[in-house]
Amino acid sequence: MSVKLDVKNNLLRTIPWTIALGVYGLLVAWIDAYEDGAIRLSASFHTLLGLILGLLLVFRTNTAYDRWWEGRKLWGQLVNESRNFAIKVETCVRAEPRDKVEIGKRLIDFAVALKEHLRRKPIRLQELSSFENRTDTPQHVPAYVAQQIYDRLERWRQAEQLGGFELLFLDRHASALMDICGACERILKTPIAAGYRRFIRQAIAVYLVTLPWGLVDFFGYWAAPVSMVVAYMMIGIEVLAEDIEEPFGTDADDLPLDDICVTIERSVREIVLD
Repeated sequence: MSVKLDVKNNLLRTIPWTIALGVYGLLVAWIDAYEDGAIRLSASFHTLLGLILGLLLVFRTNTAYDRWWEGRKLWGQLVNESRNFAIKVETCVRAEPRDKVEIGKRLIDFAVALKEHLRRKPIRLQELSSFENRTDTPQHVPAYVAQQIYDRLERWRQAEQLGGFELLFLDRHASALMDICGACERILKTPIAAGYRRFIRQAIAVYLVTLPWGLVDFFGYWAAPVSMVVAYMMIGIEVLAEDIEEPFGTDADDLPLDDICVTIERSVREIVLD
């Protein structure tokens, strides 16, 4: 259902402009047919302009996709770090099973807290499974969960349930949690420059407004549908790039964070909790 809604939204953002350009193209063709001295642009002008605009659109889409793909790699890393952490806790820590279960739940809670944090949906600490009875109200819930994981490791060390060598390689996985959080926040809080987005849209507008005048000499009234096809492609690319440049939302083109959190929960439960 979400995929259908997302496609529908993209069409609603693209089709009106495409139709408007088709009507504009018909008007240009009519003026060219019935008015002497109508403006005509050389095809070489649009060839050159299209080449420049194509390079800009390639850079635009590549930049947006790089942000999406970097977010995906970071969440893939979170899956791996959670699994490795759980495996090493289960096999290397000389602690009570209930303590291992607790840290497993906190690994799951960290993924859930990070997901909601990146979606700018405030989550209360008490909504997480291993913190239901806490009264703390941290502003940065993922950082608080990571701190509690470190606190558990330190208590194991003091109780001599965790040796210095084991603590060293568990620390690598624990510190990776906040490294991933910080990298995701960098993507979230550093959007593509608004000035660059405006320039791309202005360039697309200039190209599409002048396009029928360059096509009408060759296509006549067919300049309208040809202009519509070109407009749909160019505007669609811009709409798509705008969708994927913010990868942590809930649209169909965004990262499937809910599914990734379920994967982490299933893996950790299989290793530690079951």
